[in-house]
Amino acid sequence: MHHIQKLFLVVALLSSPLAFGQITADPEDRRDQGREPLRTQTIDGQPLPFAQRLRFGGGINGFRFGNPFSLGVSPVVAYQAAEHLILGIGGTYNYTRYKGPFFQPSTLNQYGGRGFAMYEAIPSIVPNLYLHGEVETTTIQQKVDNLPTRNASLSLTTPLLGLTYMQPISRRFGVNLTALYNLNANSNNSRIIYGSSPFILRLSFF
Repeated sequence: MHHIQKLFLVVALLSSPLAFGQITADPEDRRDQGREPLRTQTIDGQPLPFAQRLRFGGGINGFRFGNPFSLGVSPVVAYQAAEHLILGIGGTYNYTRYKGPFFQPSTLNQYGGRGFAMYEAIPSIVPNLYLHGEVETTTIQQKVDNLPTRNASLSLTTPLLGLTYMQPISRRFGVNLTALYNLNANSNNSRIIYGSSPFILRLSFF
C-alpha cells in the first residue's frame, strides 16, 4: 500500500508541469498555424497569467549636448488588459543644466508620473494603431547657483489625447510612435514645461 501511494505521488508530480505547460502555452505557437498570436490567451483558449500580460520598457527623452545639457528617462509598465486594450503607468525624470556665460548657471529637475490607456480601434483596417489617452503630472524645480532666493518650483496636471502606432517586435514588446495633443496648451505653466506647441511627439519601447 505504501508503494502504491509513492507511485501516485510520482505520477502527480510528473503530470503537474505538463498541466502547467498546457495552461501557459506560448501564444507564439499560433504562428505555426498561420495566425497572429493572441495577446491575452494561450493557443488552447486559456487566459494568460498576469505576468505574461505585462510589458516593460520606456524611452529616453530630452537628450541634448552642449549648453544647456539635458537628459531624461521615462520608464513604463503596461498591462494587456484585453485583446485590443493596453493600460499602463509611467514615470518621467529630466535633468537640465545651464552654464555661463550665455545663461545664468542653474539646474532644472523635472519629474512626474502618468497613467495611460491605449485602444486598438480598427485592427481589421489599420492594425497596431491605437487611440491614446493619458493624464500626466509634472513638477519642475529650478535651482540657481549661489542665489537661493531665485529657486522656484511649479507643478501641472495635463490631460493628453492622440494616437500611437506600435511596430511589434514580439508579442510583448514593440516600438511606439506617439502623437498627443495637450489639452492644457494655453496655460502658462504648460508652455514652460512642454513648450509653445500643443503637440507632443514621443518614441518609446514597450
